[in-house]
Amino acid sequence: MAESGRIPVPLRLCRGCRRFVRVDGREDCAFCGTDLDAAEAEHEANVTEMRRAAQALREALAGLVDGTR
Repeated sequence: MAESGRIPVPLRLCRGCRRFVRVDGREDCAFCGTDLDAAEAEHEANVTEMRRAAQALREALAGLVDGTR
Protein backbone atom coordinates (compact mmCIF):
# COMPACT_ATOMS: atom_id res chain seq x y z
CA MET A 1 0.00 0.00 0.00
CA ALA A 2 1.24 3.51 -0.78
CA GLU A 3 2.61 5.64 2.00
CA SER A 4 0.17 8.16 3.39
CA GLY A 5 0.63 11.59 1.82
CA ARG A 6 2.84 10.27 -0.97
CA ILE A 7 1.97 11.49 -4.46
CA PRO A 8 1.72 8.59 -6.92
CA VAL A 9 3.86 8.59 -10.05
CA PRO A 10 1.83 9.87 -13.03
CA LEU A 11 1.25 7.14 -15.61
CA ARG A 12 -0.04 7.09 -19.16
CA LEU A 13 -1.50 4.18 -21.11
CA CYS A 14 0.48 3.17 -24.19
CA ARG A 15 -2.01 2.31 -26.93
CA GLY A 16 0.68 0.22 -28.64
CA CYS A 17 1.43 -2.37 -25.96
CA ARG A 18 -1.33 -1.46 -23.45
CA ARG A 19 1.15 -0.96 -20.61
CA PHE A 20 1.21 2.02 -18.33
CA VAL A 21 4.35 4.12 -18.67
CA ARG A 22 5.70 6.91 -16.52
CA VAL A 23 5.03 10.44 -17.65
CA ASP A 24 8.57 11.72 -17.52
CA GLY A 25 8.87 13.89 -20.60
CA ARG A 26 9.35 10.98 -23.00
CA GLU A 27 7.32 11.02 -26.19
CA ASP A 28 7.63 7.30 -26.80
CA CYS A 29 6.80 4.17 -24.80
CA ALA A 30 9.71 2.82 -22.78
CA PHE A 31 8.52 -0.73 -23.53
CA CYS A 32 7.58 -0.82 -27.22
CA GLY A 33 8.75 2.54 -28.61
CA THR A 34 5.30 3.66 -29.79
CA ASP A 35 4.85 7.43 -30.15
CA LEU A 36 2.36 8.02 -27.32
CA ASP A 37 0.70 11.12 -28.78
CA ALA A 38 0.28 9.61 -32.25
CA ALA A 39 -1.11 6.36 -30.85
CA GLU A 40 -3.56 8.26 -28.65
CA ALA A 41 -4.73 10.38 -31.60
CA GLU A 42 -5.24 7.26 -33.73
CA HIS A 43 -7.15 5.60 -30.88
CA GLU A 44 -9.44 8.63 -30.49
CA ALA A 45 -10.11 8.67 -34.24
CA ASN A 46 -10.97 4.96 -34.13
CA VAL A 47 -13.31 5.46 -31.16
CA THR A 48 -15.05 8.33 -32.95
CA GLU A 49 -15.54 6.17 -36.05
CA MET A 50 -16.87 3.28 -33.95
CA ARG A 51 -19.35 5.60 -32.26
CA ARG A 52 -20.54 6.90 -35.63
CA ALA A 53 -20.98 3.34 -36.91
CA ALA A 54 -22.85 2.32 -33.75
CA GLN A 55 -25.18 5.32 -34.09
CA ALA A 56 -25.83 4.51 -37.75
CA LEU A 57 -26.63 0.92 -36.80
CA ARG A 58 -28.99 2.05 -34.02
CA GLU A 59 -30.79 4.35 -36.46
CA ALA A 60 -31.04 1.59 -39.09
CA LEU A 61 -32.40 -0.88 -36.55
CA ALA A 62 -34.84 1.68 -35.20
CA GLY A 63 -36.07 2.24 -38.75
CA LEU A 64 -36.68 -1.48 -39.18
CA VAL A 65 -38.62 -1.66 -35.93
CA ASP A 66 -40.62 1.47 -36.68
CA GLY A 67 -41.18 0.49 -40.28
CA THR A 68 -39.88 3.81 -41.56
CA ARG A 69 -37.25 2.23 -43.84
